[in-house]
Amino acid sequence: MKDKNNAAQRRGRPGQRQQERLVRIARRRRRRQIILASSITLVVLVIASLTFLEYRQVTTQQEVAAQKLKDQRATATTTVHNQQATATQIVAAPTQTAAAKIAIPTQTAAANVTATAVVQATVTVASSEVQAATGAPMPKSGPTSPPAVTQKTNTFPGNLKYIDIKEGTGAVVQKTSTVNVEYTGWISKTGKKFDSSYDHGGQPFSVQLGQGKIIPGWDQGLVGMKAGGTRRLLIPAALGYGAKGYPPVIPVNAELTFDVTVLSVQ
Repeated sequence: MKDKNNAAQRRGRPGQRQQERLVRIARRRRRRQIILASSITLVVLVIASLTFLEYRQVTTQQEVAAQKLKDQRATATTTVHNQQATATQIVAAPTQTAAAKIAIPTQTAAANVTATAVVQATVTVASSEVQAATGAPMPKSGPTSPPAVTQKTNTFPGNLKYIDIKEGTGAVVQKTSTVNVEYTGWISKTGKKFDSSYDHGGQPFSVQLGQGKIIPGWDQGLVGMKAGGTRRLLIPAALGYGAKGYPPVIPVNAELTFDVTVLSVQ
């Protein structure tokens, strides 16, 4: 009986070894699957990390470029506003306060939009308009003294004299027109230049006449000009800054000389 049991056990051992071998194979297969899945997961994480870093880099570059463009626009806008404010201060009516010379509180919103649109005309466009009006390229700066002229001197009421250096061919300036001009101003007695739009990069100066925003000599003296024309205004002190002057730029009781080129009329 004992021999029979031993024989049965011997016959059963090969099957047991086969089962153990299959178990080992299954375990190795599971380990390989776990290793493969872990490797794939690691690769996916690495790719995702690299993609995220690249995305952040591109996003950062875009943000830097956008901020740079924003800063450039802000600088350009500030430059235009500063140039306009300087021009406005020089020819603004002397009875206004310094703040009022820059920002006229009675100006309507529509007038503000119109004036801003005109003032922000690019220097390239202004240069083309100046060349069309004068037949010469826009100067980099205004003349240091009034150029000699031979044309006839005319007189407005109030002893305001003017000389039409060049007759324009465009729209005629009326008493309430909005004009877009380039100009240079001198102290008549000394011939010393005190301001010029050409000295501000050729940024045109825009103003509506008949609103008390500028000195009377300009309000009266530009009427009748045509777009494309250039006129010299010989302004007595009473129509300029009078007994107060505009220290330290303009002395008291100073007569002024302006050469004004009208680029456009609205």
